[in-house]
Amino acid sequence: MKASMKALALLAGCTLAGSAFAQCTNDSTVNPQPTPVVASGNTCGKNLGLTTICGGADPTNGAGTSVIQVNFGQNPAPTFTVVSSTAGFNPELAFTTGACSSLSACTVDDTNNTQTVGPDAPVPNPANGATGFVFVSDLNPESPGCGDYNLTINGTIPVKLQDFSVQ
Repeated sequence: MKASMKALALLAGCTLAGSAFAQCTNDSTVNPQPTPVVASGNTCGKNLGLTTICGGADPTNGAGTSVIQVNFGQNPAPTFTVVSSTAGFNPELAFTTGACSSLSACTVDDTNNTQTVGPDAPVPNPANGATGFVFVSDLNPESPGCGDYNLTINGTIPVKLQDFSVQ
């Protein structure tokens, strides 16, 4: 009896806390290459399970959150800028390394109630070979609260050397 009550309590806890531990679905992936790199997309209806980002500190407005995976080479030093082309969509720009989840701490966390956010650089810079995730969302309840965007990555996400020989 006690074991079944514990199992029921655990199941209920996981169900109620599900949004706090939401994982990401990537909209696109950027691999090491010369910059600038531009990733375009639309946040509407994306990653609706991410009800918060940046360690749970930033509640999203529920209209959608785009996630762009960035794979770094050696000595990365990126900056990120996001520009919305949709009226009523004033984006939040956030960046984290490690696991892509609502509980991951962000090293970029910026919004300014305009359609352009950044350029912002993560502090500290990502480690060599790290994987990072850029979140583009809206934290405010304005309408539509989601829309089209262009994310520009500048700085360095160096090219990985694939093959080298001397003749």
